[in-house]
Amino acid sequence: MHADTRTYNAALAPADRKTCELLAKEIDRALPDAENKVWHAHPVWFLDGNPIVGYSKLKDGVRLLFWSGQSFAEKGLRKEGSFKAAEARYTSAGEVDTEKLRRWLAQARDVQWDYKNIVRRKGRLVRLKGTAAAASPKPKETAPPAKPSPGGEKRPPAKRATPPRAATGGGTTAAHRIFRTSVASVYPHYVTKAERNGRTKAEVDRIFCWLTGYSEKQLRQQLEKGTDFETFFAKAPALHPNSALITGVVCGVRVEEVEDPLMRKIRRLDKLIDELARGRAMEKILRS
Repeated sequence: MHADTRTYNAALAPADRKTCELLAKEIDRALPDAENKVWHAHPVWFLDGNPIVGYSKLKDGVRLLFWSGQSFAEKGLRKEGSFKAAEARYTSAGEVDTEKLRRWLAQARDVQWDYKNIVRRKGRLVRLKGTAAAASPKPKETAPPAKPSPGGEKRPPAKRATPPRAATGGGTTAAHRIFRTSVASVYPHYVTKAERNGRTKAEVDRIFCWLTGYSEKQLRQQLEKGTDFETFFAKAPALHPNSALITGVVCGVRVEEVEDPLMRKIRRLDKLIDELARGRAMEKILRS
């Protein structure tokens, strides 16, 4: 168990701490090769970088979450979110059925959906393991071989298109593929992160609208059109003047030190959603 997970457990009330320590013990026993860390403020276990299982403290108890739990043969978990996650909730350690938990954990290793690469696949979730047929990535299109010219010489290969711009102040283009990623493909993750911590989709929408100046109707239209982040912020009616007050660290990055203007706007959005998930009051999130 990672030291940060022990710190997380130690900060809980005695009843919740007992539940979380039991869950952590069973997870470590079943997945000894998993990487454990506090991710988005909660303990999570990963296999090859893919989130498998974790838990979090809610107002009414402790939530145990399996990222691929909807595909388990073992029953007893409830659907959570828009993807393949499923959960169980406990108000005391006595409610934890360790035999059932061990069966879930055994299936968690063998039944996995690829959350690790979901952004790269533009919101498409692919099955990695399990009995169901896995979705296959689209084959890469290859250009046909150049036809010889009438004189017998081969034509020179076509020039490659200029790649998208990199961030101001250095960095690779690959690091900023998020610019061309549709907001709609990331939006469900924002909502899931909020709902997992007792907040609502309406609050996520309120943050989007406050930051960008879009109305709720305009926000829905942008999501339905599959607008990418670059266009989404370029066409934003009016960035809130208090957005400059959004500071701090999110995903290991200090927001106010991000050089690229577009990346800074995206990180500000990330920071607001992170604050929402952490339980901060909305009036403070909106810098009012």
